[in-house]
Amino acid sequence: MHRRLRIAAVVTAALALGSGALQLTPASAATPTPDFCTLFCPPTTPTPTPTSTHAATDSPTPTPSLTTTPTGTPTGTPTASPSPTITPTTINGPDVASYQHPATAAYPGGKPINWNAVAAAGMSFAIVKATESNNYTNPFFADDYAGALSAGLVHGAYHFARPAYPVSQTAMAQAQYFAKRIGAVDTPDTLPPVLDLEVTGGLPRADLVTWAQIFLYRLRTLTGRTPMLYTYPSFWTDVLDDPSAFSRFPLWMASYGSSAPSADIWQYTDSATINGISGKVDESTYLGTGGSELPWSTLSDGTAAVPWPTAVPKAPHAVTAVAGPATATVSWVPGNDGSARTTSYVVTASPGGLTTKVSGAATSATVKVLDPTVSYTFTVTAVSGAGSSAPSTPTPPLSPVVPTQIAPVQPASINYGQPLGISAVLSRTDTTPATPISGQPVTVLRKAPAAKTWKTFATTTTASDGSVNVTLHPPSAVEVEFVFKGAAGYERATATSTTVVHAVVTAALSKTRIKHGKTVTLTGTVSPVIDGEQVMLESKVNGKWQTGPVKTVNSQGGFTYRIKAAKKGVAQSYQVLASPGHGVASGTSAPVTLTVT
Repeated sequence: MHRRLRIAAVVTAALALGSGALQLTPASAATPTPDFCTLFCPPTTPTPTPTSTHAATDSPTPTPSLTTTPTGTPTGTPTASPSPTITPTTINGPDVASYQHPATAAYPGGKPINWNAVAAAGMSFAIVKATESNNYTNPFFADDYAGALSAGLVHGAYHFARPAYPVSQTAMAQAQYFAKRIGAVDTPDTLPPVLDLEVTGGLPRADLVTWAQIFLYRLRTLTGRTPMLYTYPSFWTDVLDDPSAFSRFPLWMASYGSSAPSADIWQYTDSATINGISGKVDESTYLGTGGSELPWSTLSDGTAAVPWPTAVPKAPHAVTAVAGPATATVSWVPGNDGSARTTSYVVTASPGGLTTKVSGAATSATVKVLDPTVSYTFTVTAVSGAGSSAPSTPTPPLSPVVPTQIAPVQPASINYGQPLGISAVLSRTDTTPATPISGQPVTVLRKAPAAKTWKTFATTTTASDGSVNVTLHPPSAVEVEFVFKGAAGYERATATSTTVVHAVVTAALSKTRIKHGKTVTLTGTVSPVIDGEQVMLESKVNGKWQTGPVKTVNSQGGFTYRIKAAKKGVAQSYQVLASPGHGVASGTSAPVTLTVT
């Protein structure tokens, strides 16, 4: 069915162009996509599907993508696979979704399936798509599910999974949504409810296995039946790669090769022709060779007692550890949960026996407060209501990384033309006090605060006290970064600080003492010289600086003010402010005082 993921848009467009008032779905239904071959396929051999068979495009908003639909294909070519000969002992049946209800002139809301004709064609069971994610129900589910049973077929229901984060919440929500819509399944002639798992939702292997386990165990609690798992060979072996994690559940496998897989039910084609169903349809046969190996009379009867032996979880596997600063991050893939869902994992460090406990939905944990001078191995134990697993195989030994820091001492500001001396100390922080690290290379980089690219200024080596020292002559504000790239057993460390460069302003009076009514000249310079820069004269009145006239400096950065003496017997103070520009901060001259006699 996965070819429908690619052609749903084509189908919809073609129907819209070709049939005017043709209505595809009932008014209350959520736009399922009709079976493509029902509408368009010529009577020739169809192209093999590129992935598995249960497409999800009858949902309202299918979103196939590279991250959610893994590459893989049911083995072989659907039309080339041999169809088992139907005999009185053959147990065959279709699985259907909204695709098997194409709109026709007689049935604009979707043509019904003639389930009596399906039964007369020799079919023994039928499995109907019920739900997808936690927001879509097949609008034909109720009629098909009841119609198949009424015609004497064993009936079943499946849920198309949409794995997503957060793992536990989405798995539980989808299991509950499915269970609520299918109702009781502990009834005669009823198959176990099915989890159709063929997309990842972007989850990596460990999280995907956990998602499926949470769904299956929750569904078992809600329905009282041990659910069945549907998938296809490449997803089973390459994506999940964890058959033992699901060995307690019946397996329905889509595989279009000439040889039967190890499965309870084998979907061997998606191109069957069955009386009573429009177009091509999936067909499966009971094998009884999968995970449960249940006889058909038990698998198909919801009232039959199925043993569920009490068992502790199996140990997690594929356990790895990555060193961090006085820590290690340990990851794993879940094993078989046993008879109860795993509630927690315990990671143990050896030597020392330090443990870290995380939830049963987790697939990694960080072990903290480790000694960087010690080499550790790590094991993981799964814990459930039935007990604890054996510890996993230990990881290869590793030593945590020594945590480090580099602490610069850099002045917040300097005046233009003043050298900028900066020092920094590299030390390890897992000791008290921190221990200096000597003989390590440290790179010093610089850039203007607004720039995006760092430039290397120098590479130096830490002294015996862990220090490095550099001197810069910045013409404007500068950011400096010290980088210790790390070394064997040492964590990388960086630190950044900024120094502002202020303009330098001079100011001097031609006379510091004049008579009332006379004038005096105040002159000065600003450096660096910035074209168009302005200065402002301020005077101090009643203890507060008051703004005065603004002037533009000349090409040499000079300026001149003429000041007329005001009140007799008063000492007047003046200062000049230079405006900021070109990365240079504002500057202020030293105050000058004029005495009026």
